[in-house]
Amino acid sequence: MKRLFAVLCVLCLLFTLTGCQQKDPYKDVPNPIATITMQNGSVMRFELYLAVAPNTVANFTKLANDGYYDGLEFSRVVPGVLIQSGDRNNNGTGNAGYTIHGATAANNFENDTTHTRGTISTARRSEYNSASSQFFILQGNYPEYDGQYAAFGTAMDAETLTTIDTIASQPVDGKYLPLTRQVIATIRVNTHGYELKAEEIPIPEKKEK
Repeated sequence: MKRLFAVLCVLCLLFTLTGCQQKDPYKDVPNPIATITMQNGSVMRFELYLAVAPNTVANFTKLANDGYYDGLEFSRVVPGVLIQSGDRNNNGTGNAGYTIHGATAANNFENDTTHTRGTISTARRSEYNSASSQFFILQGNYPEYDGQYAAFGTAMDAETLTTIDTIASQPVDGKYLPLTRQVIATIRVNTHGYELKAEEIPIPEKKEK
């Protein structure tokens, strides 16, 4: 009986350790650095908060380093508020063919990153787990977005803020589409040699009526 009890204690300890590893799989991994290079040569750099939103960072990293964002535009520009990209359709409907879990307080996920100037965050539909490839970068401070959208990084330097301001200052039409195309040449993320794996949520196929 004592031997059985000891075995059960060991199993419980293993399960506990496994749970901790799953909760924080990147505990000792340095924060990745994302570099957005625009077609005109201007650059934005962001430190991505791996410990705060690990799956969100892993998803953005995967898409970026696979070249998903290359050639896309900042197709939504709200002057004084934000610039948004990641949509192949340039109309707010595009995604990567799957979604991810929303790393927000409203979705019962601890994420205390606030939406201040230079913050990079995930765009989504009304459903909390509907974020995919779209992201936005804040030009202003909007703490009312805290807990509702999954912020996952921040601008690193003055050049980044200047580029944000330049894009955000472009004239737009009634749907906030810039009249002059704001094209991304590349987005690449330096993971310091670590592999980041994103968990995806498949989008159900629409059944024909």
